[in-house]
Amino acid sequence: MRKSFVANRKGQLVIEAVLLMVVMVGIFVASMNALRGSNFLAKMVTGPWDRVAGMMESGVWSPAKDARQKHPNQRNRGISIDPNR
Repeated sequence: MRKSFVANRKGQLVIEAVLLMVVMVGIFVASMNALRGSNFLAKMVTGPWDRVAGMMESGVWSPAKDARQKHPNQRNRGISIDPNR
């Protein structure tokens, strides 16, 4: 009976699996450091939030500072509640 070239294939599979895990963890850590450094997630949340804050405060899809001047209560109305006026 002839023995195969590698008698224990399970050991090779474990070593390859560990090496693949090390490479994948390294890629994951490097990508997370790059995302933290560029503040990508912070920009993704705070960018639209400024317009949403304007809508919540004043009912206008504008940044909060601009939306305050466009709020309906800031308009000069030509009618009065007092009938004698």
